[in-house]
Amino acid sequence: MKKYLILAIIVIIAVSAIAYLFANYKLNNMQAEENNKIYANILNKEISGNEFATIINKTIDKNEKNGLKKDEKGYYIENEENSIIIEIKFKDSEEIFRLEQISKGGIENFIKLYSNLKFKCTNIEYHKKTNFIKYLYFIQV
Repeated sequence: MKKYLILAIIVIIAVSAIAYLFANYKLNNMQAEENNKIYANILNKEISGNEFATIINKTIDKNEKNGLKKDEKGYYIENEENSIIIEIKFKDSEEIFRLEQISKGGIENFIKLYSNLKFKCTNIEYHKKTNFIKYLYFIQV
């Protein structure tokens, strides 16, 4: 009788552990989907400068809420979970700019100068650990 009881307890523990792991997996996927929602549909699509400014603002907000630290240049330091880095290549410059540089110059100034221009996201990378967006590369079209 004791053997059956022990076997039943082991089966209950195993089923509970599997259910917990599955629920945790689903939760992580839902969190990644929610986190990536604003970026999901922009790969290889042209967006306006205004839309791009909105993406920059939301990304800065997410990085701040996630408590990312900055290096001596004022750039967010990438972590392996939820950091988002955006780089931008403008037509009239050989330099690649980071979102922090745009923010430092003022989003209002960016909108004044680039609101009517088009930008295109040509590369998106994801964190391996969380499947959250990690990196976006934009070019001015």
